[in-house]
Amino acid sequence: MIVNIDQNLCTGCGICGDICPRHILEIITRNDEKKVIVSPERSHLCLKCGHCVAVCPGSCIKVVGLKSEEFIPIKESGIHSDQLLSLLSQRRSIRRYKDKPIPRDKIHQIVKAAHMAPTGTASKSTGIIVIDKPQILSAFSEHIYKIYEDLEKNLKNPIARFFIKRQIGKKKYRSLLDFVMPGMHWYIHWYKQGKSNEILRDCPALMLFHSPIFEPMGSENCLVSAFHAIMMAQVVGIGTCFNDLIPPACNMVPEIRKLLDLPEDREIYSSITMGYSKYRFNQNPQRRLAEFRYID
Repeated sequence: MIVNIDQNLCTGCGICGDICPRHILEIITRNDEKKVIVSPERSHLCLKCGHCVAVCPGSCIKVVGLKSEEFIPIKESGIHSDQLLSLLSQRRSIRRYKDKPIPRDKIHQIVKAAHMAPTGTASKSTGIIVIDKPQILSAFSEHIYKIYEDLEKNLKNPIARFFIKRQIGKKKYRSLLDFVMPGMHWYIHWYKQGKSNEILRDCPALMLFHSPIFEPMGSENCLVSAFHAIMMAQVVGIGTCFNDLIPPACNMVPEIRKLLDLPEDREIYSSITMGYSKYRFNQNPQRRLAEFRYID
């Protein structure tokens, strides 16, 4: 049984069953006394989210695979809404970095924040790979530019274009033609001339988020973890930038997969470049979504 209830401590309040996303815990009446039991029909659906353990007022629930000592008492955050809004408003995507390594204790703080990200299926399947060695970043860049240079050549071939469009779909194909490759043409040009590395931005550290291919919400889990990471990075003085050019190359190029020691059943879904900002931002533009409204 995945979920175990200490019936000597259970008062039958039913909070655990009400909060369980799949109602694995349910209340029954036995000898005029309410008890919570594990539904035999749904016990195998347990997500191991730990909600039942976290909410139980009597601490009488245990979930196999979740250690009691890993549950931390809830405390007031002490963060006011204006403080959070200030943090969010001041974060910028940093694309120019100082030639200065990031201490690993700061990277560990950033990773710690990523660990705390909620996941769509309550799984612990998201992984993180950090590259902070210049020579490895250099080798990594070589492989990244090679695949995009090959892609640029293939897109000039009508037959190759047909198969690329068929493989990635119309939406990604249009994005590739209209947005990615026009800029990539110059990125490749500047890289080959030794002027700049516009994909990795000469970052001192790269953080990659990976998940099993068949994880139901693997890409979403990686994205949420990456968002947690960039906010902690902001707090500890490290600039970051989401980079969607890197994950596809990581997944497609055997040499990169080998360099990353990425298992066959996993793919990279998110990546962020990291480093100390080369320049100081003095102002922030106002950000607005396209729309906000209620349906009354």
